[in-house]
Amino acid sequence: MKTPKWGYQFLQYFLRLWLPLVLLLVVVLWILFRTQADAALAILQANERQSIQMGKRSIDAALSVLVGDALYLAEHSSLQHWLDTHDSEAKSRLAHDFLAFAKRRPHYDQIRFLDEHGYERVRINFHDGHSFIELASLQDLSESPYVRNTLALDEKAVLISPFDLNIEQGVIEEPISPTIRFSAPVFGDDGQKRGLVVLNYQGYRLLNRLRAISEQSLGSLWLLNAAGYWLLGPDPGTEWGFMYQDRQAVRFEREFGEEIWSAIMQGPQLGQWEHEKGLFTYSKISPAEAQNNVNAEEERWVLISYVPPSVIAASTAENERNLVIAFIGLTFVLALVSGIIAYYIVRRRQAEAAVRASEIRFRGLLESAPDGIVIVDQRGVITLVNSQTEQWFGYTRDELLGNHIEQLIPERFRSGHVKVRDRYAGKPATRPMGAGLELFGRRKDGSEFPVEISLSPLQTDQGLLVTSIIRDITSRKQAEEMQRQVEMRYHGLVNNLPVGVYRNKPDEKGQFLEVNQAMVDIFEAESAEQLLTHHFRESYCDLAERNRFIGKVLHDGYVKGEEVRLKTLKGREFYAALSAVMKKNESGGIYFDGILEDISMRKESEHKIQQLNERLQARSKELETINRELEAFSYSVSHDLRAPLRAMDGFSRTLLDEYADHFDEKGRDRLRRIRAAAQRMGALIDDLLKLSRVSRTEIKREEVDLTQMANEVLQILQQDDPARTVCIQIQSGLMAYGDARLLRVVMDNLLGNAWKFTAHAQAASIEVGEELKGGQIVYFVRDNGIGFDMAYADKLFGAFQRLHDAAEFPGTGIGLATVQRVIHKHGGQIWAESAVNQGTTFYFILDEKESA
Repeated sequence: MKTPKWGYQFLQYFLRLWLPLVLLLVVVLWILFRTQADAALAILQANERQSIQMGKRSIDAALSVLVGDALYLAEHSSLQHWLDTHDSEAKSRLAHDFLAFAKRRPHYDQIRFLDEHGYERVRINFHDGHSFIELASLQDLSESPYVRNTLALDEKAVLISPFDLNIEQGVIEEPISPTIRFSAPVFGDDGQKRGLVVLNYQGYRLLNRLRAISEQSLGSLWLLNAAGYWLLGPDPGTEWGFMYQDRQAVRFEREFGEEIWSAIMQGPQLGQWEHEKGLFTYSKISPAEAQNNVNAEEERWVLISYVPPSVIAASTAENERNLVIAFIGLTFVLALVSGIIAYYIVRRRQAEAAVRASEIRFRGLLESAPDGIVIVDQRGVITLVNSQTEQWFGYTRDELLGNHIEQLIPERFRSGHVKVRDRYAGKPATRPMGAGLELFGRRKDGSEFPVEISLSPLQTDQGLLVTSIIRDITSRKQAEEMQRQVEMRYHGLVNNLPVGVYRNKPDEKGQFLEVNQAMVDIFEAESAEQLLTHHFRESYCDLAERNRFIGKVLHDGYVKGEEVRLKTLKGREFYAALSAVMKKNESGGIYFDGILEDISMRKESEHKIQQLNERLQARSKELETINRELEAFSYSVSHDLRAPLRAMDGFSRTLLDEYADHFDEKGRDRLRRIRAAAQRMGALIDDLLKLSRVSRTEIKREEVDLTQMANEVLQILQQDDPARTVCIQIQSGLMAYGDARLLRVVMDNLLGNAWKFTAHAQAASIEVGEELKGGQIVYFVRDNGIGFDMAYADKLFGAFQRLHDAAEFPGTGIGLATVQRVIHKHGGQIWAESAVNQGTTFYFILDEKESA
């Protein structure tokens, strides 16, 4: 009786208990399944968002460093020094400074400086792991768009080029070299644009960082440009489609649809969208918005993390199978509690594994940061540091963890730092530490270095944690010190200039803003302060000159060397040369920078020179009158004296011819003497006229063949005296630069003398040639005739001077004077070397400067 009842009750209670439990189990397992699926999806979504954020921070950090590098090089002191001096030593120092920078930053393929015309002046190349200075193949890049766009930027601005592949001579470089160019305009100390600095960043480094982040997540991390082309894609065959003709159709919207791409591009900057085609997490990146003073030429990137549906399904499939097994087991063996406990243990371990993976990613990001990062608790105890902190401070991680932050602070600041830290713990806020103060870090060896520190608080379950981001600014401080020294040298140079340097306003008063010491001396002021309170308007002797000067500067932008009359503070008037250039300050106000030079002495010298010129012009007119009188006298000598001489000669010849038998021998001798004297007088008149014409003749220089000229002269002499036999040697190729007519006079006289004075030589010889003496070409005419005593050489070139008997060697004694006059007129010299009965050599040179 009990068995059926017990069995029925058992069955009833079992069913009452089991059915609700089964139903409850179904409900619990269903809720658990959905919770697990949602949790898995939430974790997946959080991980993908974290990957996107890590990728964006990596890009932003890289862009910040690269933009800073471009601005740093654009303001580099070596570059500014070379722009000021333009000497080769400064350029060499600039190239080596760029090379040293490239070795410290090996992530640039090229570092270049181009002048304002777009021509490369300095280029550092990186090849096979080494940086070197390129000297041979500097290029003209004036037509490159990024050069023109960079030169259009303002000071302290940076242009970021599109992210693309490097192209050499119109062909994509293989293996491919992803490149981003960072360029900044370079301004001189005068505010003028002097060129640009260009850095070719090795883009694969940025892509490798994104690949490393992608490897730590379930999704694939992609980087696309605004047109939807992959820069970093699913595989190399999908990347850089806009660079290859055969990949133009390989775009994101073609692969996943216009709807997804439009949702991403029209959505917020950071977003996540689950679609039947997968999970899309994205962040839109604009370099121009991420960095100050950056022009990115409309460059936009999209960072996308993609998880396909199969991966999402795989993350929940295992949970679904586990729940089915658990449901079956709990139904038959009352293992509901154990299964649930076991399941939650597994889930907890999975969650712990996810946390550990997240911590590893966080640690990787922390270690890859370019700055030192130190996290301390509210007691100032160090709880975490990165490798950059170890490197900068020289401590190991174990030596820092658990110790107070004051360990990294110089001893003289430690006591004060404790108070500052306590105040900060009371009112924590994100801010830079010690704004406006000089902060220093202390290394393990006791040395100090300047730093910048940013503080960021974080409230946790364990209390307040403060993250300190520390940056070593030694290089920047050194650059600032170098800049300060350059400015000191510049001010020293300006103050030591012998001319006045000023800055003033072109307003009604014209008050000086800055002056150098020379301005104080020129205006006879007691001090620079006195001159700065003086109104420049009051220094003009004529206010109209001031108005014209200001009008020219405002119209043309500058004026150079305008001469005005000014007066000093003591009332002394003087002439000044004013130069000025118009400039504008930050608020748009106009001021003049200029130079003032006291030219009173120069004006006085110009007045004296003008008076001297007037006297010279009067003297020149007198000389012209005298020359005209001399020409009239020469004409009179030529015309009036020749007539009686011809009459004397003619009548004497008539007497000899027709009445010779009426005279005895003595009478005929007297008539012959009369004729000879008249002919000699005519020859003297001819030679004097030749000498006069030589003095007045203007030289017309040209190339003259002296070899040909000497041959012509000697040929005529041979024809006039065919009975003589003379050995003649004329060097070939004798070329001179001078007046052909006057040089013919020289050759006629010198060769005529050589012909005449070798008349009694047994084997007469005449030689014409040239030789090199003291680096000059010396021409000579040599003979072996009668010669002369060198004791009388000073009389050789005088008019009417003769060293031989006129009866034996006829002549007027004017020929050599004429030769000397011709040579001197050519700016040359003539001399002779001789010995009695051993021949004579005449040497002459022409002006080499005129010849050149």
